Amino acid sequence: MTKSIEMKRLIIISAIILVLVGACTVTLLYNKQQIDKKANPDITISRIPVFVEESVIQPLDGDFSYQGSFQPVHELLLLSEGQGKVERLLFETGDEVQAGQLLATLDDDLLRSQLTLAEANLAKMERDLAKYESLLKNDAISSQQVEDARLGLVKAQTDVVTLKKQLDYASVKAPIRGTITDRKIEIGSVLMPGSPVAQIVDISRLRFIAYMSESEAVSVHRGDRMMITSSLFPGITYQGEVISVGVKADAAKRFPVEIDVENKRDHTLKAGMFGTAFFKGVNKRQAMVIPRNALTGSIKEPKVFVVKEDTAFLKEISLGMADDNLVEVTHGLNLGDRVVVSGQMNLEDGSVVTVVTQPSDESLTLTQPK
Repeated sequence: MTKSIEMKRLIIISAIILVLVGACTVTLLYNKQQIDKKANPDITISRIPVFVEESVIQPLDGDFSYQGSFQPVHELLLLSEGQGKVERLLFETGDEVQAGQLLATLDDDLLRSQLTLAEANLAKMERDLAKYESLLKNDAISSQQVEDARLGLVKAQTDVVTLKKQLDYASVKAPIRGTITDRKIEIGSVLMPGSPVAQIVDISRLRFIAYMSESEAVSVHRGDRMMITSSLFPGITYQGEVISVGVKADAAKRFPVEIDVENKRDHTLKAGMFGTAFFKGVNKRQAMVIPRNALTGSIKEPKVFVVKEDTAFLKEISLGMADDNLVEVTHGLNLGDRVVVSGQMNLEDGSVVTVVTQPSDESLTLTQPK
């Protein structure tokens, strides 16, 4: 009987504990929900505020500039044509060399010995042929013997020419003028035909390479002259002449234009440096422009949000001339289209928007290079 009463008491106590734990859990969950609601209020923005500008037509005076890099007019890796051990080394990295200047000599003792023997054999073959021809006149020998002597003379002449050429190859000479940028041999180096000797770069003249849009590329022609500057030498200008306009665009739809530039001794540009080429009045026309900050993505893959009524649509466009403030639109927009210039970060294709301000004509002013 006592045991039964104890069991009932334990059951009642356990039930009370479970009820209390459950009540506490429910209270904690309710409090957490209330805290989450306060921390994350349910705010829904139905319309996204944006600033817009209209695409407009304005005259372009044809002046534009493009950045590019300078490349050497001549650059080559000098390879050995001869074979042997380097006996004399007459140049260092950084030396300026002229075309035909001797740079190194190879061990040629064996070649000279072979040449002496070949010249002696040539003299013998000449004497033998003269003797055989004399005997042939008296029918003392056959014509076949004379023919064999003539073939022997030709071979002897070829051997002498070959050895003289190999002896010339033992003197390593610079094929062009330029500066040694990398010496690849030392005294005692053993060279084989095709072994690298030195890297030579000629920067007396440079090639300025710029990548232009289609609207600029079609207005530039071979022989056009322009001014080129480098930030390395402020106030110094270099004269350039277009020597090549690319006929095929790269992946970014840009055309390579090569410009020949005469370097200056007192303000020498080096290969790999950057500069800016200024083209004056080569393509005067009317053009449709929009603010540059309307672009999403990049100049290579330009897109803009166009607002129609209360909806923003993402559109791909093609660009022409560009500067720090404006870009020319060649395809993808119509005159008067409203493009988003601020607020694009919050937009997706088809977003509902509210236009906060109207376009300002003051911002649509092209800055031209001076």
